[in-house]
Amino acid sequence: MGGAHRWQRLISELPDDIECRVLCPPPAFPYGEFESTYQPIKRETIDGVPVTRLWTVQPNEDSRAHQSNLGRILNYVVFSVFASLYVLVNFWRYDCIVTVSSPHTTFLPGAIGKLLGCSWVVDIFDLWLDNAADLGYAEEGSLAYRYIWTLEWLAITKSDGITVITETMAQAYVEKFDVPRNKFTLVPFGVDGSLFTPSSEKTNSNRVLYVGNMGDAHALRPFIAAFQQLPSTYSLELVGDGKRRTELEEFADELGISDRIQFSGFVARTEVAHRLQESALSIVPLQQDFKLDYARPNKLLESMAVGTPYVASDIREIRRVTEESGGGLVVSNDSDAVANAIRELLEAPDRRERMGQNAVSYIESQHRWSTLGNRVSDAIKAAC
Repeated sequence: MGGAHRWQRLISELPDDIECRVLCPPPAFPYGEFESTYQPIKRETIDGVPVTRLWTVQPNEDSRAHQSNLGRILNYVVFSVFASLYVLVNFWRYDCIVTVSSPHTTFLPGAIGKLLGCSWVVDIFDLWLDNAADLGYAEEGSLAYRYIWTLEWLAITKSDGITVITETMAQAYVEKFDVPRNKFTLVPFGVDGSLFTPSSEKTNSNRVLYVGNMGDAHALRPFIAAFQQLPSTYSLELVGDGKRRTELEEFADELGISDRIQFSGFVARTEVAHRLQESALSIVPLQQDFKLDYARPNKLLESMAVGTPYVASDIREIRRVTEESGGGLVVSNDSDAVANAIRELLEAPDRRERMGQNAVSYIESQHRWSTLGNRVSDAIKAAC
């Protein structure tokens, strides 16, 4: 229950004795990319899995607009209300409810299902509440904040099992709510092995690539500023969008390096894989003053899967991956440190090749969907 795209793939890896139905809202993100619908309930089948879509508010503002926060909140809240009604009517059909967060509002229908006798497994891939105040989504101490905190407390303490993306996230909840560590199963994001694969040819490019959102949690300014100190033959391409895109474009202009900083907008997933393969490095910038130590971003894993080394912000979980895999470098969010790391790797093609090979091996052992599907299956059966 929820809107996490990774569950489409996880479900396909579950054994045949687990029958699934997905309950989710109509597609809405990226905002403005989808036509709004007013159909209360829509049923369809995707890859053999029955899907029920419940109407909710569908924001149409571009994700760069500050006003989009209200639409996003309404999208989450209205869906949780209708999903709760669905559970009240249909709970007897199901043995287990899996609620996917973020958003935390999906915890409400999960808690109702648990109260009515269903097993409840919670999947969390974002410490949303811990960053809500910093990111401007909620005011700490407000009624909305206390409501979401209560839902989170219910999910962590009353559910039958919890899947999280990293060990750092599991430990954060153990400390926050005094629950046993064995309640958590690690299910990080997986990588599509048919799409994100190493290139058979070495790249001679001096291009550095960023793929993802341009939001408040992403420390892009020092990574862009680093190119002031790098040779003019080095370039940075940013693939994706976000509410800070215009600000960052203006920042590159102010630094006088806009001729080497390319903003490409959204591209197809197949094209993301291709551009990663053809880039010398990728960057993974995250704010270090937010509570993001748990993060192991998709952009990091996909870069590793194609064998492209990375320069990333020194976040606890990224540091853990880097130490275990040897697939890149972590640095502080300082333009000098970023520039030195990029220069160090671009001037050492043999070292980059070894890093890429290490990264590919790590993904094969830790982040393939078949492995993760087995973990989810075990968590669901243990809960039931």
